[in-house]
Amino acid sequence: MKRFSLLAIGLALVLAACSTAPITIDLIPYLGDRVSGSETVSATGRLDLQLPDANGYTVSGFEAPALRPNSVVLDYALTLEQNGGLSGDAELTFYLAASDDDLWSAANQLGEPVDVDLNLDTQTLTGQLALSPAQIDALMSGSLKVGATLTGNATGTANVSYTFDRLLLKVAFF
Repeated sequence: MKRFSLLAIGLALVLAACSTAPITIDLIPYLGDRVSGSETVSATGRLDLQLPDANGYTVSGFEAPALRPNSVVLDYALTLEQNGGLSGDAELTFYLAASDDDLWSAANQLGEPVDVDLNLDTQTLTGQLALSPAQIDALMSGSLKVGATLTGNATGTANVSYTFDRLLLKVAFF
């Protein structure tokens, strides 16, 4: 009987571990044809560009985790291209919020901004940014908004194109 109890407990622990294995949610399929875009930018000082636009991406329909995760990170890759008419320095900042929240609020910022050299014609920015508890709540709701801003000081006029090559939410339970 003691062996059976130990076996049952062991089996329960194995099943629990399997049900809380890390998962990855790929956001790219939910972006549709808005995964990339372009905009003509003319600047003589302050640059402020919201990607994809002022509304960000609304993402819903993904399978939200059944249990609250311990941690979630956004693993991203974003390619920026411009035709050489823009120069200066900028920062790329990611945001994630509940679908009914203000996406661009400072409370919804993911991590620290990433430096962008506007003197380069093409660059791919990659990294991982941790979600806050409120952002994990947004993930758990099954509907969220995500976007990025490109801000800084620039001069010139250029057609700026962007492509989100990777937007993964990596969910860990331990």
